[in-house]
Amino acid sequence: MRGLPASTAQSLLVLSVVLGASSQAAGIQWTTAKKEEWKHSALEIFYHGYDNYMLYAFPHDELKPISKDFTDSLGEFGNPNPPLCHQGYQGVALTLIDSLSTLAVIGNQSEFEKGVWWLAHEVSFDVDLKVNVFEANIRLLGGLLSAHLLASDSTLGLMRMPYAGQLLSLATDLGDRLMEAFEASPTEGVGYNELLVEETNTAAVGSFTLEMGLLSRLTGNPSYEKAAVEALLQLWGMRSPLNLVGSSIDMTTGSWNNRLGGTGAGADSFYEYLLKAYVLFGRTEYWEVFQDAYRAVMQHYRSGAWYDDADIVTGRTLHQQFQSLQAFWPGMQVLAGDVLAAQESYWHYFTLWKAFGALPERFLYGHGQLHSNQQQYALRPELMESTFYLYQATQDTMYLDAGVAIIEALYDLNWVDGGWASVESVQTRKLEDHMPSYFLAEACKYLFLLFDDSFLQKKNYIFTTEGHVIPVLSKFHEQSPASAQLKQLVQQPPTLLRPAPPVKTVFLSPDQPQLWQLFQSVKQHFSSSSSEAPVAAVESDHLEDASMMEWIAADTVRMMQERSGADALQECASQQSQQESPSVECAVPQQQLHSSSQGCNSIQVEDQPASASSATYCEGGSEDIGASSDVHQTTAKTASAALQRTQHTGDVLPAAKQKPDALRQRVCPSFGHPQVQVISLCHMVDVRPDHSCWSHADCGIESVSCRDRICSVHGFCQAN
Repeated sequence: MRGLPASTAQSLLVLSVVLGASSQAAGIQWTTAKKEEWKHSALEIFYHGYDNYMLYAFPHDELKPISKDFTDSLGEFGNPNPPLCHQGYQGVALTLIDSLSTLAVIGNQSEFEKGVWWLAHEVSFDVDLKVNVFEANIRLLGGLLSAHLLASDSTLGLMRMPYAGQLLSLATDLGDRLMEAFEASPTEGVGYNELLVEETNTAAVGSFTLEMGLLSRLTGNPSYEKAAVEALLQLWGMRSPLNLVGSSIDMTTGSWNNRLGGTGAGADSFYEYLLKAYVLFGRTEYWEVFQDAYRAVMQHYRSGAWYDDADIVTGRTLHQQFQSLQAFWPGMQVLAGDVLAAQESYWHYFTLWKAFGALPERFLYGHGQLHSNQQQYALRPELMESTFYLYQATQDTMYLDAGVAIIEALYDLNWVDGGWASVESVQTRKLEDHMPSYFLAEACKYLFLLFDDSFLQKKNYIFTTEGHVIPVLSKFHEQSPASAQLKQLVQQPPTLLRPAPPVKTVFLSPDQPQLWQLFQSVKQHFSSSSSEAPVAAVESDHLEDASMMEWIAADTVRMMQERSGADALQECASQQSQQESPSVECAVPQQQLHSSSQGCNSIQVEDQPASASSATYCEGGSEDIGASSDVHQTTAKTASAALQRTQHTGDVLPAAKQKPDALRQRVCPSFGHPQVQVISLCHMVDVRPDHSCWSHADCGIESVSCRDRICSVHGFCQAN
């Protein structure tokens, strides 16, 4: 696998400095004529994509540049079985809608007007189609509203024939249809992203304020903005006490699917829209929330010039990975006024582009290598966006040099005769037959504006997350139809709605004396201990503080039952009817010890007081644990004899799953306590030390629950 040095952050910083020095010493001598030359290069990129779309794909949604064909992709976003989801659908000219604001920015009046009239007379959203609400909002609704405002501005001279708001009527019809996602949702305030799909993400929930707020102000109908702000209100209310938000939301419960947070995929435009909603609508509530959220990110996610993925409750780093979507962050920081931090991150991201000829979808900077299965470059525009913002803020010609390097890289890697192709892997440089509409809406627009910003000299504009230009008008700063919800936004405390842990029940009664004694002694000891209580590291996604001690004890009992051949699950009614003493019910969650290849490591239980003792996790070896009483000694010996920890390396993992009994088991000292040894039956490490995965077969087995780990949609192994 192609990679960079292990000390990646430092290496990239050095490369950035070298790059900067070489740009100043041997870079282009920038004159007005030279900027004009590269502006035309940016225009050529746009027209090569746009003309081929109009020739081979229009009026369908997107261009397939290699085969010179089309795809009706609006019905494919987020749909696991697209052919069954959009039979009969023949596109709504998605790329044309996405391109209108770019046509206005580059000054192509005739093509802009032609597109407006065609859409006004030919496009209808009255189709039976399951769509991704987030994508439909930012691409279609945002594109139509932007084009409507541009067409309505007589000072721009974009419309020769009288324009009577036809695109606003089309946008209103679309907005009404998207509102069904909020109305049908089982979770108050949080709208579906794909109808009847039980998962959504933070960006999808928190990125409606610009488009829906604008639609309310243009139509006088407050319901659109109220729905968007209500979604934001619910989302911000779910933040952790650290003011961090997760990425994935369970639609059935309105709670986090896990405690993973970051600034990349699933969260990016949530932060962006807090800031931009303040700029566009002037409501200080957006600014106050943005400040709290931004400070939390800088405190808990920032790692030098990079931004980690972390646990939103503890702030503990979970993944050290760069996602290409994160390249928007420096541009947003410029808008917020944090230019120095923006510059530091930008040059790391740009150096990564130089290293691979494009930004890979994910790069594991903690390991200095590409992610195992997310190496694609889908013509994402975020680096171009940040380049434009930083040049606007600094007027440093290094950013013009960077723009030239990006243009040259596009010609080198992505140009095909029929347009611009995505890249399946920046390592193999194999191309993919797809040109997403946002390439023309964003990437080409920002590259053009980098060398010619004359369009922006006419008035103030804000860019949506899809790159659509929206004029900042004083009338948009008038009273918001969602004022009541906005006031609640800054007043509500964090609630951190969390998922209930999946429960496995063990029924135990005194007719099993060894197991009964073990359970009672472990439970009693855990309950009576204070600051010196033994603790266990459990999977953060399934932590329920009140019952954690019983979980550990019950899990020990359950595994002893399994090892001795006894039934682990028995019916409660049967137990109670057969036993003189009442049975005990113990909830056993999914749990995980976070392992390391470096031998024994200190592990702290999440959500535990700082005074709680740390646990120790080892990769083998055994140790006799002393006891202060006969009961404790008996139970410790019983546990030691009956249970062992299995530690395997990744290269034998497939075989281990097929034939676990044939593998040698090794005992690990438990949780650092002299009296109770709670040990685990099985732990099989993931195939890759960075926990990245192609499939479930790359993932190991949980160390406490003995459940298989699975490969998540993010490409990392996690608890099942």
